[in-house]
Amino acid sequence: MESLIASVFVADATRIYDKEYSYFVPEIMHADIKIGMRVSVPFGSGNSLREAMVYRLFEKEEAEYGSLSGVKLKQIAKLLDGDPILDPFMLEFALWIKDRYICTFYDAIRCLLPSPSHINSKYVKAACLAMPAGNIIELINSESLDRIQYVKVLEILLENEFTVVQDIKRYTGVSDSLLNTLKKRGYIDIVRVEVKRDPFARIENKPTVPPVPTDEQDRAIKAITHETGKGAFVEFLLHGVTGSGKTEVYLCAIKHALDLGLQSIVLVPEISLTPQTVDRFRSRFGEQVALLHSRLSPGERYDQWRLIKSGARNVVIGPRSAVFAPVDNLGLIIIDEEHDGAYKSEVTPKYHAREIARERCKRQGAVLVLGSATPSVETYYHAKEIKTKLLKLNERPNNSQLPSVELVDMREELSSGNRSIFSRRLSDEIDRNIKVASQTMLMLNRRGHSSFILCRRCGHVAKCRHCNVSLTVHMSVKTGDRLICHYCGFTSGIPVKCPSCGSVNIRQFGAGTQKVEEEVLKSFPAASVIRMDMDTTSGKNAHDELLSRFRRDNINIMVGTQMIAKGHDFPNVTLVGVLAADSILNIPDFRASERTFQLLTQVAGRAGRGANPGRVVIQSYNMEDYSINAACRQDYEQFYSQEINIRKQLDYPPFTNIAALAINSADDGLAGEYAMKIKEKISQVFKGYQEKYELMGPGRSPISKLNGRFRWRVIVKCGDMDKLINAMQETAGFISKTAGKNGASAVIDLNPYDML
Repeated sequence: MESLIASVFVADATRIYDKEYSYFVPEIMHADIKIGMRVSVPFGSGNSLREAMVYRLFEKEEAEYGSLSGVKLKQIAKLLDGDPILDPFMLEFALWIKDRYICTFYDAIRCLLPSPSHINSKYVKAACLAMPAGNIIELINSESLDRIQYVKVLEILLENEFTVVQDIKRYTGVSDSLLNTLKKRGYIDIVRVEVKRDPFARIENKPTVPPVPTDEQDRAIKAITHETGKGAFVEFLLHGVTGSGKTEVYLCAIKHALDLGLQSIVLVPEISLTPQTVDRFRSRFGEQVALLHSRLSPGERYDQWRLIKSGARNVVIGPRSAVFAPVDNLGLIIIDEEHDGAYKSEVTPKYHAREIARERCKRQGAVLVLGSATPSVETYYHAKEIKTKLLKLNERPNNSQLPSVELVDMREELSSGNRSIFSRRLSDEIDRNIKVASQTMLMLNRRGHSSFILCRRCGHVAKCRHCNVSLTVHMSVKTGDRLICHYCGFTSGIPVKCPSCGSVNIRQFGAGTQKVEEEVLKSFPAASVIRMDMDTTSGKNAHDELLSRFRRDNINIMVGTQMIAKGHDFPNVTLVGVLAADSILNIPDFRASERTFQLLTQVAGRAGRGANPGRVVIQSYNMEDYSINAACRQDYEQFYSQEINIRKQLDYPPFTNIAALAINSADDGLAGEYAMKIKEKISQVFKGYQEKYELMGPGRSPISKLNGRFRWRVIVKCGDMDKLINAMQETAGFISKTAGKNGASAVIDLNPYDML
């Protein structure tokens, strides 16, 4: 008897077809089907079977008087789950994500699931080398591989006998087809291996006794715990100088939530911070802690997700995706280093973890704590002007002082004959640290060896054949020196003569972390050195191993990109050197000054966290910029007062909202034409809203070609976020109907973090 109807959303539907569809439930399934289960349904004129999510269940009689009256329905073919994988709350939350971030329903629910394709899987596909390691090294050195992704995959397998295919894809960005190509060529094999399920196997858990909080910490703890458990949304900004003990405030707040029987989510901006955070939290809360992040194996991730969902784990730690953890009894969400750009997703749905956390806490009556020494301008504005409660930690515990900061003018260094990467002042300080066995961190926010190669005769710069960017020089003893595109992965050998004019007068210019490491070894041959950037942290546990080695072996010098600036706590680091402090200022983005201030302040805060005072040497060619000078003084208020005035004059967030529409095509002309059509559509939409807005473009993106596709953009400013979302939803509908017909596509990003 066909009396039960299921309303479902179908997987992988385009925006046009992304809506509820109704199916009869066969009587044999009546007792088992539930909301939040996945099912298989016949879809379309060909009745091909598609995965779908059950959103509602209702009796046939309810449909007789509604929109389904007289409609002949198809039947559900199969149940794909034994129990619901999403509860009604998460389904409704997925609908909010779909509307807010202009994506499909399945785009949204994929955020909420651990790894849909591997649920209940105990075995996963793994790759291994299909020929001896020596043959692989010869192959890499032969220059017959024309994409760096091939090289990266083979390099990973040279270091690891078996590597899970999903991990390889995640670390390198390669596709299944690329791995299949390597397999067809006989370089690798794909096999099935058993999944290792315990992410804490390598983490030793030593219980610790909480320290006595300082007066400032105590006030912050009491303010947060007073609001926790009341069932009402409250938001705090914990603004504390670097090293002021924000983590201890988090720990005490979570302890209170646990005592009330509530669960907590703690977000950290990058996986590199996860091991030390997990260590501190497990030392305090033991088996209560769960870990969620993308570098867990699918089995580990699923098992952690299942433990959280069952209520067996009550403290969840991870980067931005952990904000979707299946926590039913939520009391607290904490976002550490809330200013960090890593909290903004660059793939669909293009969400910001801060916005997701805020909405979850509102819906679940929980407390949100945002913590940072350098809050985003938008967050601080909300704290001062609107409803966020501001808590301050102005002092470091145990009378520890903020580091002294010195700004060095590299123009003077050059004029005095010093052409080294290091100023004389920084060289002296590094030498001094080596002699007393104290540790040094050197940051340059550019990986690789040299920024580019240039012909001194004709001015030719080696550029990527697929992107409008210069190729970066990378050196490798194992696989040889090469040029690499940091955007698409194209790679080639380093030419010995100019491909344009034939001159041998071709030179490398600029410096990356690899060259800095090389220069350190030349200038300080007795020093031990370690490098931390994307090139050295591709392995599953590479972050943890590098950081542990730096601490355990008391390595003299760590060279790294901005990933060394975030949250790390090494008591023996007494010196931080910043090379090219003004490099970010040249990026065409209204957040350039904010990012410069944040990065300099954060990396400076790594110094002097132990018993000995810290020193910071910042090298720059721009001595006048307000963001650099405010960072040298560790003066957030001064930076904020200048930055907020500029934002107000230019009408940038937080005084407005921005929608960036990125249009791309293999044909430059078609991309420009389609961008103009989208602009015209937006104008039509806003005329109907009668809302004040500003429309800019179309114009070429700062990086005008990427991966063989030309890039244009249209920018929209609008103070009313709801109106902007509605306008972009209408525009997205237009794009869904028209994109692809002319070889062009478009993506919408609301309040993007990166304007490139």
